[in-house]
Amino acid sequence: MKRILLLFGLCVPLAAIQYPSPPQEPTVAQPQVDTPAKTPGAKKTRKTTSVPLVSLRLKIHLGDRSILLAEAELPETYTFTHAKGKLQYNQTIRVETIREIAIENYRGHKIASGKEGDVFEFEPQRVRIELKDGQVYTLQYLFKELRKIKGRNADGSFSVYAFFADTYKAKSGWLERGGDEMMLTTKRTHPAAFAKLEYFEPVERTGAPAESGEKK
Repeated sequence: MKRILLLFGLCVPLAAIQYPSPPQEPTVAQPQVDTPAKTPGAKKTRKTTSVPLVSLRLKIHLGDRSILLAEAELPETYTFTHAKGKLQYNQTIRVETIREIAIENYRGHKIASGKEGDVFEFEPQRVRIELKDGQVYTLQYLFKELRKIKGRNADGSFSVYAFFADTYKAKSGWLERGGDEMMLTTKRTHPAAFAKLEYFEPVERTGAPAESGEKK
């Protein structure tokens, strides 16, 4: 079976399943602002306003340990819930205050079976967010807007993903990542998926284009 590249958005059919599979809506709060509509005498409704995007310079760490230096447009703020002691807090952070976002663990589930083996999709299960002031948050999901990132540098435009698929066959193990252990909770990512984002520096409108190339 032909290997399937995630980097640059290339997909090859496998038993009529696209790889990587399309992003699905997570059951978590996303960075949006709800504004009540002002209609006198009528039942109140809600209007959803998307968070503005900002251009940032990023270091994108891939599963094969290479690093892409690029620019990307990401939401300006992120809102989430976290626990401290016995209390739950709602927190909103600005994207430029982030030092790094690292995916520490993945959870897989089977999405198809075929002659080539069983196909599993893996999603981030544990995500660590560190701010530039030293604060650290751990979430059980990755923000929807970061599951797929469209970046650009001097080499051109590309897409990278935080989720991936892999095929398991009892006799040979995992096709894309190697190894023969059937584990659906794992730290091992796909070579072309991203495992960490860092830098998060706003792009000056008069600044130079992002540096190109991959670093090992």
